[in-house]
Amino acid sequence: MSGERPVLVGIDGSADARRAMCLAGDYALALRTGLVIVHAVGLTEVIDGRRVVAVEHSAEIAEQFSSWCEAVRTVGIDEWTPMLHDGAPVDTILRVAEEVDAALVVVGRQGSGKRPELLLGSTAHQIVENSPRPVLVVPPIGRVTHPD
Repeated sequence: MSGERPVLVGIDGSADARRAMCLAGDYALALRTGLVIVHAVGLTEVIDGRRVVAVEHSAEIAEQFSSWCEAVRTVGIDEWTPMLHDGAPVDTILRVAEEVDAALVVVGRQGSGKRPELLLGSTAHQIVENSPRPVLVVPPIGRVTHPD
């Protein structure tokens, strides 16, 4: 890849995050740059539908993260930089974006409700508010994106 500043995407394993990751892959291809895929590991994680203490399941979390990343192959990305970090999603994404000097930060939007301030979602909102870099917020799959 010729671009020096990668596209960074934060994922959490959801279908909406997969959509954001694939769109980030499209942008990385268009910009001819790398793709950094980040997951922030919290105190607990969901593995096989059950909530577990993260520190006790680090190998399974890493394996799960690796399988999530594979979906980016569907848009023609064969190489990416996976980054699994402990911490809160907002802090982790902003810190890693700074570390890799990301050209663009991509996150999914999981907000819900009919109040406009709830539509963006707290993670996406905080990243938009605090990032000095361009941020692309990808709307959720199949949800109304405006209040009635």
